[in-house]
Amino acid sequence: MENGGNWYDSLNIKKTCSKYKISIFQCPQFLFLLMGILIIIAIATTYEIAKAYREPEIAALIVLVVSAVIFIVGQVIINSFEKVAISSLAKSEFISIISHQLRSPLSAIKWQINMLTTDNMNETKSPENIKGFLGTIYEQNEKMIKSVNDLLEVNRIEDEDLILTPESFSLLELTQKVIDEYQESANIGNINIFLQAVPILPQAYADLGRIKRVIEHLLDNAVKYSLNGGKISINIESSEKNIVWKIADEGAGIPYEDKKRVFEKFFRSKNVARYKTSGTGIGLFIAKSIVRLSGGGMDFSSSENNGSTFWFSLPVKK
Repeated sequence: MENGGNWYDSLNIKKTCSKYKISIFQCPQFLFLLMGILIIIAIATTYEIAKAYREPEIAALIVLVVSAVIFIVGQVIINSFEKVAISSLAKSEFISIISHQLRSPLSAIKWQINMLTTDNMNETKSPENIKGFLGTIYEQNEKMIKSVNDLLEVNRIEDEDLILTPESFSLLELTQKVIDEYQESANIGNINIFLQAVPILPQAYADLGRIKRVIEHLLDNAVKYSLNGGKISINIESSEKNIVWKIADEGAGIPYEDKKRVFEKFFRSKNVARYKTSGTGIGLFIAKSIVRLSGGGMDFSSSENNGSTFWFSLPVKK
């Protein structure tokens, strides 16, 4: 009975396509069925027309048209399978990245708790040491929460369920707030952050909380990939309809072959290992999606070993 149910489900194309959240024209089962029907119709039609028109030129033209139609449908099927393959690769990358991102803080938390609960380590249990252990546990827990929140954000974006609450706010003040939060990390790497803006800057109109996350993602990347003693420049300009926010660093840059995948989710450039940076590879995907849904755009320019410049635009308050 179970096998019969599986056989029936395999024939229920609409149900199968809905299960994988893809349109019917991207569903391999439907496209194979469509191609089979087209081939049958094409062969029958070719036969009937060739029988009615005995001229070889007309028969050759019919065969050519039918071949072109079959080729187009075949190309659509190939593209559909390519998307399935990309989805499978993204799933593998996701499992690898998120397992690493969660394993590291969990291991740190486990080690700190072990230090606090081991009886023969009494010398480490002074109030200052206990405070340090608890501080580390808190930081690692925050990392895990951030990773999980980012994954939930990706899920909302893909399900078109991301709810934005736009309001007017000062993009300059928001940027300065984020810089203050990252100043300590920048100081550790001896990195200087400079902020410039036009004298009269209109208010932006977007979801303040999520635009803050966009700026955090971009500044975090600039700090992580900057060389020791480097410089990060942030510039804010405006036009009649938009505010343009731009960040430039002097860091690692992006290899040419990786540029087309920069905004893909779970993608991390090949120079990650060299700079020993951590991350899930979804920050830029989230950032660009938020900006796009806010009515703006995002892009970048970069060359390997010569730094990167990212920018985004937001509508101004009318």
